[in-house]
Amino acid sequence: MLITKEEIRRINKLRRAEMAELEVKEKSLRAAEVFLSSEFYKNAGQIMLYTPLGKETDTNDIIKSAFAMGKKLVFPVTDAATGEITPYYATENTVFTKGAFSVSEPVDTQPADMSETDVILVPGIAFDKSGVRVGFGKGCYDRLLKDTEAVKIGFCYDFQLSEKIASQEHDVPMDFVITENGLTECNNGLNSL
Repeated sequence: MLITKEEIRRINKLRRAEMAELEVKEKSLRAAEVFLSSEFYKNAGQIMLYTPLGKETDTNDIIKSAFAMGKKLVFPVTDAATGEITPYYATENTVFTKGAFSVSEPVDTQPADMSETDVILVPGIAFDKSGVRVGFGKGCYDRLLKDTEAVKIGFCYDFQLSEKIASQEHDVPMDFVITENGLTECNNGLNSL
């Protein structure tokens, strides 16, 4: 029997909250190194990623590297009322402030052209090897990802990667998942409820 999204959300949120800061730092650095050494990163001109909330897998090393390499970076800005994500450009000088759901978002920047985005690093509470993603249950990322041709990569800790999670019709599968232990290619055969 497949584990439900609600159950895996509860388990993984608790496990992540129990992580020591050093564990977060070390595992995030190793996951970042996997991405930074990938062809996806090397060949990307424009990358969408996120600023970490709480003990999410940290993207700051990727952000610094990407700016140093002259890549365009895009960050999600979420409308709290509708849950709609609008991607915005950011530069090294962009100011970030807490937006919807306490996530740091860029201010005073331009909406991004998502057709130019090559790779999207997607946060989540859990992923499985077929690409199913468990977020906070609001569907914000699913609505954004359904219309993009960019490579979708779940970015998380290894304990957040499961064999199988029950999926729902609106779920948009990841193409790959990166953890501190490496890159997993997803088979995108969603496991329906």
